[in-house]
Amino acid sequence: MEAAITILYQASQLMLIAAVVLLLYRFSRGPSVFDRVVAFETIGLGVVGYLLLESNATTARLYTDAALGLALFSVVGTMFLAYFLGRGEFPDE
Repeated sequence: MEAAITILYQASQLMLIAAVVLLLYRFSRGPSVFDRVVAFETIGLGVVGYLLLESNATTARLYTDAALGLALFSVVGTMFLAYFLGRGEFPDE
């Protein structure tokens, strides 16, 4: 049973790393700035997922706190970017 959990844990890590690598490509080559913002947000969520995996594997509370803080800053940062980018594209008049 322990071997199956280890295999699933390593597979989860590999999938998260692969997803972040593909998102880094989207972030660098995105056709629009909005695609880059969404890729940046999703990269942040991928890192949060990785931190939560580490938290579960090591039972360290520090990873959970870091994941919560990163998720909060990632969402707030994306909302600010979307507000300021949208404000330039769509005037209030």
